[in-house]
Formats: sequence, structure tokens, C-alpha cells
Amino acid sequence: PHLAQRPTIFPTTTPLPTIAPPATITPAPTSAPVILTVAIPNEWTDTVTPILQTANQTQPTWQWELLATDDPASALANGTAEVALLPDTNGTAVWREPLTLAVPFTHPRQNLTQAEADTIIASSHPDIRLIPWTSLTPEWRALPIDGRFPPDADYPYQRTWSLVAQAGPETAVATLAAHWQTTPPPWQPVHLAAVGDIMLDRGPGYLLTTGDLAFPFAHFADELAAADLTLGNLESALGDTGQPEHKSYTFRAPPEAAKALALAGFDLLTLANNHALDFGPEALQQGIALLQAQGIATIGAGSNEAAAYAPFITTVNNVRIAFLGYVNVPREVSGFDTAVWTAKGEQPGVAWGTPTRITADVTAVRPQVDVVVVVLHSGFEYIPTPSPPQQAAAEAAIMAGADLVIGHHAHILQGIAFRESGVIVYGLGNFVFQIDGPPETAVLHAWLDKTGLRQLTLTPAIVQPSGQPRPATPTEAQAIHHTITRLTTSLNQP
Repeated sequence: PHLAQRPTIFPTTTPLPTIAPPATITPAPTSAPVILTVAIPNEWTDTVTPILQTANQTQPTWQWELLATDDPASALANGTAEVALLPDTNGTAVWREPLTLAVPFTHPRQNLTQAEADTIIASSHPDIRLIPWTSLTPEWRALPIDGRFPPDADYPYQRTWSLVAQAGPETAVATLAAHWQTTPPPWQPVHLAAVGDIMLDRGPGYLLTTGDLAFPFAHFADELAAADLTLGNLESALGDTGQPEHKSYTFRAPPEAAKALALAGFDLLTLANNHALDFGPEALQQGIALLQAQGIATIGAGSNEAAAYAPFITTVNNVRIAFLGYVNVPREVSGFDTAVWTAKGEQPGVAWGTPTRITADVTAVRPQVDVVVVVLHSGFEYIPTPSPPQQAAAEAAIMAGADLVIGHHAHILQGIAFRESGVIVYGLGNFVFQIDGPPETAVLHAWLDKTGLRQLTLTPAIVQPSGQPRPATPTEAQAIHHTITRLTTSLNQP
């Protein structure tokens, strides 16, 4: 009989397909970044370097290298650089620089109208020069045009700085320009306003205790607050503690004075003077605490030697500035000698300004900052000529590297000395002071940048019998400018 086929115990094996090993994947080559060089003026390296670093981090397609040179235009023309920063409107605009109409500092002209300025630019003037802001030096004074100063945003005369490129890297330049345009230019200055002696005892002090905190600075609060930094000399103790010293005059402003100074826009006060310890070291330290509570820094005195001589260092508009304060005044007629208040070791006191000490302090701080300002309380009272110790201290500061010395103590205006590496404003007189004496004073305005002091101007003022300053009338202002010109001319004879 037919037998059925027995089932296969193991199913027929189907051969597995042969699997080829995976192919080796060769990564696509990464494109090397295109290296581009931008040429700039030598003095702007510190400002431009961070711009290129940011651009290189955010856009790896191009890598920018910096060429700092005296002649960026030649570097572009000969192919050393693909791009150059030039005062030219034919490239991609990144910065605008003021063009000043300037006169010598002692020139009688103080301002211009827009129409006058347009005429001078069109036809020239024997005494007035058109000078780029970055070429202006303190011996020259930029004239405001209808009240507008060159650093003001609405100042009418500007030249454009542009990135000018060879043909090809237009896209790269546009990307770089976007970073560049958000960076303040290296010539953006710090506007410093400074005044002389502020004595908030007597009549002004009484009014402060009644709640009239605006009275002392009512006519100048807006002007002072408009500056980036405002500086003054506090010519008294401050507070409600201590006993008067045995000397001819002792002054103590009430505690309310600290808030009045803050409301007026003061950022920094020097205490290095012959009234700082009129009510002893406890009052000195109370005054410092009251000022600090209002956000006002101090220099020139402190709880010990280190604090008294310590600089105040701040950065504004990318400019790093150090302020140092000193006093060096003669013995009083009564016999009192301010030098006994000199801070030593852990003893509270003032910073006594010998040329040797000033030289050491300025030399120490100079490498840390862009600008050094020394504030010096010195001279003979009511004598317009700087005293020998005053001159020695001020000149030592300049020789050591200070850019600007600002002085007071004489209770009158003194002249301005222009030196190759800095400027000495010997005396700003009184500012708020109820005192018998010449009423003429001025507010100093100084513009500082990374290269030092760019320019100075003065706003004439009159101290009224109440001790409150007011703006000078045109006739008074002309006389004040004439006085400063005469004194300044005598200090700058060959």
C-alpha cells in the first residue's frame, strides 16, 4: 500500500543573504574660515579688539584680524588689509565724530550761532579752526553752537567713519558693521563737572534744617546733574557730633546736607581740606557715613591712612578714571596747623599732599586706569598767584602722570596752566559759601576720554550774600572770563 511521506523533523533551511559590510563614510571637509584683515588707527585698538572678538565668535564663516596702523588707507590700497576704518562716506557707516569750531582757550569768543558757524565753515575765520574732536587738545576750546557742545547728540557738524572694503567681502563687512555700530566710539567722553568750596553751615545750613534742601544749588542743580560725574570740595564737617577744634573758624554742616548734595547731583566729594576735622575724627567719620548713605563717594580723608589716601576709581562710558584728593595749606594766622590732621597708620585724618606722596600715589594708580584726576586744596587765601607749595604739589602730580589737577582753597579764581602731559586748574574759588569776599566763581566742565583730557570750559557764576551761587549776567561773565584769561596767560608764558 502507498505510504504517506513522513514529515520532516527540521524545516528546510533558507540560506541567509550575504550582508555586505557598511561602507566607510568620509566626512565632508569643513570649510576653513576666510581670514580678513581690517586696518584701523593705532590709538583705537582697545575699542576695536572686542568688536572683532564678538564678530568672530558669532560668525565663524569669516575670521577678522586686526591691523593697527598710522595709515589705514594705505593698508587698504596696497592690499595689506581687505577693509579699513576711514573718515569716508563711501563705505558702511559705523561711527560719527564731531567736527569742532575751536579757538585758543584764552580767546574772548565763547559761543556761536548756527548761522555764524555755517558762514565760518564756508569761508573760514582767522581765529577759529575746524578741528575733528579726536584732534582737539585742551589748549583749544570748542565753541558751543546755539548751546550745543560737540559731544551732544544733536550737535550739527559730524564726520562719518566707515568700513571701506575691497571688492568681495561685502557680506562679511555688513555683518561686522552690525557689531561695530552698537559699540560706543573711542572718543565718547566722560563729562566731568567740578566746583570749588562748598560750605553748608551758616545761612545755607539753617535753611537745610528747615527742609529747604534745594536752596544751596537751586540755580545749578540741572547743570551739575547733567554731567556724567560731578565733583566738589566739602569745606566743613558734616553731622551733629563732635566738639569744635581750637582754630579761627570751625564749620559743621547739618546732617541734611548729605541729601541736599545728592539731590544736586554730586557723585564725589573731596574732604582733603582745612575744615574736614573741625569737629574731630568722630564727626569726620559720621560725615563720610552720611554721604555714603546717599551714594556719594569721598576722597582725601578717612578713618585711617589707607582710607584717606585711597583713590576713588570708577568706569564711565568705558573710560576708567581715578580720583585722588590732597590738602597742603599754610599754618593759620592763629597758629593752627592743618598738617596735624594728617592721617597716619590707624589714625583718622586727611591726605596731606607733599610732592613725594602725590608722586608715589599717582605712579601707583596710573597703570590701572585711563585717566587720573588729582584734587588739590592748596594756596594762599585771596592771592591769585599759586603759592610755591601749591605749584610744587600740582606739578608733581602732572609729572607723575595725572591728566588733570583741580584746585581750590584761595576763595578766589586762579589761572589754568597747560602742560605737555596735563592741565592744572589752580583755583575754582568758592561755590556755596556765605562769606565776605569776591563773589566771582565758575563751574568747571571737563571732557575726558581714554587719551586723557580732551577739553575744558567754564560757566561763570556769582556767589550771592546768602551763600547761594547764581549764573553770572553777560557783563559779569565777560569780566570773569577776562580774569581767568589774564591769570591763565601769566601762567603759560614761555
